[in-house]
Amino acid sequence: MRRITTTHGFTLLEVLIYLGIFVILLRGFMLFAFSMLTASQRAITQIEIADNSRFTIQKLQRVLQGAKAINSPAIGASAASLSINTATASWNPFVIDVANGALRFKKGTAAPIPITNSLVTVSSVSFKNYSFSPNTKNTIRFKARITSVDPLRPASNSIDIFISIQ
Repeated sequence: MRRITTTHGFTLLEVLIYLGIFVILLRGFMLFAFSMLTASQRAITQIEIADNSRFTIQKLQRVLQGAKAINSPAIGASAASLSINTATASWNPFVIDVANGALRFKKGTAAPIPITNSLVTVSSVSFKNYSFSPNTKNTIRFKARITSVDPLRPASNSIDIFISIQ
């Protein structure tokens, strides 16, 4: 009588096939995880740019709505900086400009204070003074581009708003 025995081990070919399937699955999971991390970092960069843009607009609106007079640019002209007079005499002139990629506020003789952080740069800044008639409010058009400083995750946002002086 002949006895048939079964083995409980794997052949080399089976091991190689299973190993190949495992490597393919592992590679897929790694690519998925890497793409999730990259998307997360891109989203963080976009949020940083959006936060700086929103903060810049809010600060400009607050300052300009309290302005009493526009020193420069002249009516109908554009400039890279804005000088205004406010109700607070010690703040005059209140100057808004860009230096080293940061939007800055300068009150009177005090040192300028950057209002954007070091994770972004501000460029293409333009202030245009609109005055349609003596009976209307002065309006400033502010244009700028805010760009991420991270070369691996480039992102930017353009600002183009009109702010009326009350």
